[in-house]
Amino acid sequence: MSEINTGMILDGVTLALRKAYPNSQIEASAIKQRLKAPAFIVLLPSATQTAFLGTRKQRAPRFDIIYFPKAGREECYRIADELCSVLELITLPRGDKLRGTDISYEVTDDVLHFFISYNHFIYEKAEKTTMENLKFGGF
Repeated sequence: MSEINTGMILDGVTLALRKAYPNSQIEASAIKQRLKAPAFIVLLPSATQTAFLGTRKQRAPRFDIIYFPKAGREECYRIADELCSVLELITLPRGDKLRGTDISYEVTDDVLHFFISYNHFIYEKAEKTTMENLKFGGF
């Protein structure tokens, strides 16, 4: 598995959405003025990082995939069910697979908010500490 970063995960999410919904507009920023339903906006409202021993850390970016339907709440519910499968396992640009966790969704004002986290580990390079040369008297 290659090194994973949040940008790669965002690319994996948008690629999965484009494949599953080729006739929908998909944006990775909050541009609502020129959206034409059906449309998705993929946002990253939060992320966490947990340190483990050594240089290992777990990151958990939590995405909000916002869906603007053409036909109201019922369409939002149908898309939410589909997204559970579409985004459960994504393929990143380099071919790595990543499983989504902590999936939830809600419909507010006839707009779907689908939340999903992609937990992964990162390894930071350890700082190399070298010892100084000691000089002993007479040796």
